[in-house]
Amino acid sequence: MRESAREYLEWEGRDPERYNIDGIVRDAWVNGNGSDEVWKAAVEKHHIRFMVGDWVRITVEVEDGFTEHHYGPIENFRKPDGNSYRRNVAKPYAAFLHPEHTRSHVVPLSELVAEIEDFEIVTEWSQVHEGGPQHNYGVYQCIGGHGPYPPPATVMVIHKVSGRKKRFCDVCNTPEKRADFADEALMDQRNAKQTILELRADPTLITGPATDYREVWEKSDADVYREFADTFSWLVPAKAAEMYTAWKEQQGAHAAA
Repeated sequence: MRESAREYLEWEGRDPERYNIDGIVRDAWVNGNGSDEVWKAAVEKHHIRFMVGDWVRITVEVEDGFTEHHYGPIENFRKPDGNSYRRNVAKPYAAFLHPEHTRSHVVPLSELVAEIEDFEIVTEWSQVHEGGPQHNYGVYQCIGGHGPYPPPATVMVIHKVSGRKKRFCDVCNTPEKRADFADEALMDQRNAKQTILELRADPTLITGPATDYREVWEKSDADVYREFADTFSWLVPAKAAEMYTAWKEQQGAHAAA
């Protein structure tokens, strides 16, 4: 019966290693009637969401009300008291991981997010290579680090938070490289901390006067804030973003008048 359960899972496109096979057999066939509904319920119940080695994302609260996303593989599972389990358990409480840009953390499984959920993966060739460089016949190359002769990209990875895009080949589309990609947004947030704090404290800074190049050569502070918002829109505090949108609409109306 175990082998039959594994075959059914494979036929459904599932990885049997991520399921408690004995639990499925018991609930679907031994104690259940084997119907499609009972099978589906058993499969959902006994899905192993996280395993050692899985890459996950945690959310860490830092100073000044900021939160950061950090990524890393699960190294082991922990009990509610933080100690390690002495044997394998079907439903561990927490995971231990040590992301690259923060200290180690023990995080309840309920608070973990699979790293892949933070990205959109596009595989349609026409979308991956839309607007591709003409000098390369409209084909983007993988930026995963292949030296002077990178292969064509086969996927476009979109970081959902920032909206940024990178193109990889199938070999380079790995959790590690996606995590490195997301870490770029983390570094942007850290580097822009002072600007974010200023816009939090006074959102009107982003609607100040534009630079009058007849009088000065340097950009006005407001123009600098607006350029920041155009480049890092996901980092702009909500109130400042709202005011900037209204300001742009107003400018457009004045230009049309």
